[in-house]
Amino acid sequence: MSESSNPENPSRKSFPLWVLGLFVVVLVMGYSAFQIVRARGNGVSLPPGFSITTGEDSGPAAGPEPSGRRSQSLADLIAATVSTDSSSFQASIAILPLVNRTGDSLLDTLGNGITEEVITRLSRIRGLKVISLLSVQEMEGLNLTVDEVADTLGVDHLLQGTAFPYQDAARIEVRLLEVAGESEIWSNDYSLDRTNQMRAVEEISNEVSAALMEGVPSLSLRSPFQNSESSGYVEYLAGTRLINSRTWNGILRAIEAFQSAIEQDSTLAPAFAGLSSAYALSITYRYDIGVDAYAAAGLALSAASKAVELDPDLAEGYAARGYISSVALAPAQPVLEDFSRALDLQPNAPNVPAWYANLLVREGYYDQALVMARRAVSLDPLSPARRTGLAYEALRAKDYGLAIQEARTARSLNAEVILPRSIQALALLLSGRAEECLDLDLGPHAGLRAICLHDVGRFDQAEAITDSLRVVLRSGRHVHPGFTNVIAAGDLAAYLAWTGSPDRAMHWIHRAYAMSPSGIDPRVLNSGVFEQVLANAEMRREVSGIQDRIWARVQREFTEGEFELNRGIR
Repeated sequence: MSESSNPENPSRKSFPLWVLGLFVVVLVMGYSAFQIVRARGNGVSLPPGFSITTGEDSGPAAGPEPSGRRSQSLADLIAATVSTDSSSFQASIAILPLVNRTGDSLLDTLGNGITEEVITRLSRIRGLKVISLLSVQEMEGLNLTVDEVADTLGVDHLLQGTAFPYQDAARIEVRLLEVAGESEIWSNDYSLDRTNQMRAVEEISNEVSAALMEGVPSLSLRSPFQNSESSGYVEYLAGTRLINSRTWNGILRAIEAFQSAIEQDSTLAPAFAGLSSAYALSITYRYDIGVDAYAAAGLALSAASKAVELDPDLAEGYAARGYISSVALAPAQPVLEDFSRALDLQPNAPNVPAWYANLLVREGYYDQALVMARRAVSLDPLSPARRTGLAYEALRAKDYGLAIQEARTARSLNAEVILPRSIQALALLLSGRAEECLDLDLGPHAGLRAICLHDVGRFDQAEAITDSLRVVLRSGRHVHPGFTNVIAAGDLAAYLAWTGSPDRAMHWIHRAYAMSPSGIDPRVLNSGVFEQVLANAEMRREVSGIQDRIWARVQREFTEGEFELNRGIR
């Protein structure tokens, strides 16, 4: 990010970053109890809309494009959700972090909560682009002007607030600015103390929403706001901040925070949705969290279903359930229905289009997947996770240039996360640029480095790496701390498939899927690396058979996950 601010220029107002914090506390607190009826199959308790499946009904087959398998209803629903959500925004806003001039550190903590609450509320307004908390926090401390903040985030409105000391409480001045001409279109003062913070946030959220919808009549509120108190809310907020890092330590600590929130309040639906997302992301990022990946999938599915049960109007619950179901290769129709519901409830939350893109690309809707992934980036432009998601979808769509570009951007935003490096390496390889792949530090992806070495003719070095990986995997030891061995098994399969031994690759494909429902991510499997495997009809059927069994296994883990979840909240 270019630090192009000019604080010495008096004609432009220096703009501190605050207000994202001002919205979080109000929304998350109202959860009506709702007992959903679970479908049952073969004596196993299943989430709504799902049933035990085997064979061809269980998931997508590897190999040829799946267009022949699409039902008209599925295609129609995808067309409706993508066309609706890819329409242009009528207005856009960033809520900036609260400037605390009271000297009370409590307001520093409260600020992030207030911000998240307001963002969540405003993201329910269809047609309004709301920038996520993570992207705004990335700009903190840069001392940018109003115009520079708005230009970087791509918005036409800013919400700005400052807290001042006032008697025994605090007075918060809130201003809604239209960037063009820096005109103020609404402002108000609020009294805030430890006893009325929720009421103040609710008033701010409602009045800002009303001001925006009055100024832009085409905006519409998709779902009502809810409000309640919760003893677990602070831990829930901590979990949401931690999960955004997408690092191994961040995911682990997020799981602990969400579990702590649930222990304090077993009716806090967003905490269950967050817990589900953390478990599911550990599978996608191949992190070793001390739980088998299939067990993690069962826990994720159970937690998401619990979130929906507790609050049937919680977009995060449907999005979380849709995400883990997509990762676990569930049948597309009920997964799509979850995402459709999430989009209807909260059309502008970045996780929803980002995770929906995963399903779309899995089902062969590449253009629509890229629309959704780009939409997520527009809502969260400085999030490495959103850039990584777009890179991944581009890899499967075989737009290798876009995959390289977005993976590089993700790495520049967070150099600690490995996944974008592996995506960039694969895209370089598939673009005929293996030499550049060798410049990347691929961490646990030694097998990917071996592929690139082989491609540039350094065969002995490549074989030395793959021989070492085989030895460690066969011994049962961990290849790399913090990561599961599915990385090594998948990379070995890719190496053998790419270098002309597809029959030998099948052994490691089996091993990878035995370890994880995302053994070889479908976006990698169909990116071109495994072309020699999928070109063989018998091997393609074998891969399809492996995938067909994944969802049924996750459904069995779902029952165990329900037991563990219920035991943990007693």
